[in-house]
Amino acid sequence: MEQTTIRRRGPARRWLEALPLGNGRLGAMAWGDPQRARFSLNESTLWSGTPARASDRVVDEQTATAAIARSRALFEQGEAAAAEQELAVLGGTWSQAFQPVGELTVHLPGTRVGARCERALDLVHAEHRVEAPAGEHLTFTSAEDDVLVHSFPIRPDGVVAVDLTGPLVEEHRRSADGLLDIVLRAPSDVAPSHAPGAPGVQWGQDAMRAAVAVRWSASRGRGLLVCAITTSWAGLGEVPDRPVQEILEAAAGAAERALARGAEELRRRHRARQPVGTDVTDLHVDGGGDSTLLGQVFALGRYLLAAASRPGLPPATLQGLWNPQVQAPWSSNFTTNINLEMNHWAAGVAQVPAAAQTLEEFVELLRRTGREPARRIYGAGGWALHHNTDAWGYADPVDGDARWAVWPLGGLWLESELDDLARFNGQSPERVAQRRDGVRRQAARFALDLLVEDGQGDLVTFPSTSPENRWLDSQGRGVALTEGAGMDRWLVRSALRSAIESAQLLGREDDPLIEEAGAALQRVKGPRIGPDGRILEWHAALAEEEPEHRHVSHLGFAYPGTEPLDEELAAAVERSLEARGDEATGWSLAWKACLWARLRRPARVQALLEIFLRDAEDPASPGVERAGLYPNLFSAHPPFQIDGNFGIVAAVAECLLQSHRGEIEVLPAVPDLLRTGRVTGLRARPGVQVDIAWQDAAPSSVRLRAAGPAGAGTHQVRWGERRLAVDVPTDGQLEVDIGALTSAL
Repeated sequence: MEQTTIRRRGPARRWLEALPLGNGRLGAMAWGDPQRARFSLNESTLWSGTPARASDRVVDEQTATAAIARSRALFEQGEAAAAEQELAVLGGTWSQAFQPVGELTVHLPGTRVGARCERALDLVHAEHRVEAPAGEHLTFTSAEDDVLVHSFPIRPDGVVAVDLTGPLVEEHRRSADGLLDIVLRAPSDVAPSHAPGAPGVQWGQDAMRAAVAVRWSASRGRGLLVCAITTSWAGLGEVPDRPVQEILEAAAGAAERALARGAEELRRRHRARQPVGTDVTDLHVDGGGDSTLLGQVFALGRYLLAAASRPGLPPATLQGLWNPQVQAPWSSNFTTNINLEMNHWAAGVAQVPAAAQTLEEFVELLRRTGREPARRIYGAGGWALHHNTDAWGYADPVDGDARWAVWPLGGLWLESELDDLARFNGQSPERVAQRRDGVRRQAARFALDLLVEDGQGDLVTFPSTSPENRWLDSQGRGVALTEGAGMDRWLVRSALRSAIESAQLLGREDDPLIEEAGAALQRVKGPRIGPDGRILEWHAALAEEEPEHRHVSHLGFAYPGTEPLDEELAAAVERSLEARGDEATGWSLAWKACLWARLRRPARVQALLEIFLRDAEDPASPGVERAGLYPNLFSAHPPFQIDGNFGIVAAVAECLLQSHRGEIEVLPAVPDLLRTGRVTGLRARPGVQVDIAWQDAAPSSVRLRAAGPAGAGTHQVRWGERRLAVDVPTDGQLEVDIGALTSAL
């Protein structure tokens, strides 16, 4: 099995067997039938609603202030369940949903549907090929021309029938020989299917439009079809007000220009521009079987991130760029209490800089939209973001259970993620501080304003929850509300330290906000260990409603956080992970694998990888789904949720390279599935490109190259307990002396 190609025999019979293409804007699931080509289409800017959709359904300042005050008083009286109920008024509505475009079919009449074939997704060139008796079919989504391109064999007397069907409202259709133009209207409002008493899908006129233009022709036994999609999108968070005629003309013009270029020129332009670049970061694992599958899953995850995120557009959603449903699971939008962050954990270490930039641009929108709810709900400066958002920048709590809805620290986590991504790019700490000082100060301001004093004189966040878990009170009731949850303390301390670090680097230590941050930092406790030796998740040692809960939020300081772990803390993290157990959702498996890798426990990583790589559809229980992989290697929550595909890339990278301790540590946690192999193009902090080859978990070759000014100079390279000082040149590559590394003490 090639590790940068996914091969399947026969056409897909369902969406979870189709193979994904994407250029950051256009997404397509290719089903691979050579006689009736089918593509499930998405466009990253096509969403339900508008920026104003939720404006009249959010909590007002007076109601929010009173509710939080009543809740705090009840909590201090020991009435946590009643205190939690007071906060239900904070969430009055919901965020919007990422939408499908529809199903594009290309049928050659008079030919048999379902002919034998082999289909393959080339992860290096982002191309889908179908090999059939009549010849090769080739499909890609060109980033250069912003069209779907489908080239196919056709008999001299053959004809082509093209159609587009789907769940959206069709407002215009024009068809002729070689031409199909359609205008679609998205829903004006889509409540999530789990929202209590929500109205579901609404189809008002105040909604986005999408124009789809398809053009095709045939010559010398080959057919060429191109499909362009333009929406009324006007930018992140902007009112989608582009006129229908304008977007229809734009789509038609793009399709006609692409068709005129011809298949060979379109492919050349695509390969020159395509954003995936798996030749930059490439992993090859020896051993066959699941080892080879793991190498393929690594390549696929990196491919999917590059294919789903493009600057100027929304980042990868819960389903990346591939969603067939109007009312998709969790609205196919952005969950910020783990999933949006996990989507980008690998962007630095596995070199997907476009995805990191896309996230940065999206967070800039959220900074703007989050300022008003921070003030209105919490009386705070800076900006607030709760557990869920959309392409319009929704920042309020949603209507729903407090265990996910009442959590206002999404902004702090995203800023922490962006801080860490900045450490991979080779810029000096001073340069990073200059660029990020303002946003670090905003995060610190919100953190400071959310803190209250507890009964012991410490500062804690309130309201606070540990997403999405609950503890049991004395009456056996599940309660989510706490003060100073373990996750909150990590994020608050991270925000305060970042602001202080910037001030120190820029010579602004006497700034009043920095002085306030320094004083508060002394009163916000770090990770706390309970009497059972585990990390405390809530304000006290409490029994969990669900001891094996999928979230491990209270361990975030260990990963993706970069706090040093002494022996006592490391042991407490281990005991906490052991108590949670291995079995979990796909993304949770990836998070736990990252944590065990950071603890240098390869056998525990191995156990999680084996679960991750299994079939999501249990052969022993037909119809039952579990965490694992679907036939097209999409990760199962279940259902499909793409963060597992992204998170496993970070987990594998963490097994091969760690740099958060100030060293370039190679092969820190190599499980049996990765026993022998090679990887090129991983990135270490503070900006060093690392190539490693290894045999039986021992390095046979290590090459380093500076990826920027901060990457040059003296670094400590570590393998196990052995360390070697090396000097990385400003230009060129350093070959590490393996003999010296493996014998150095």
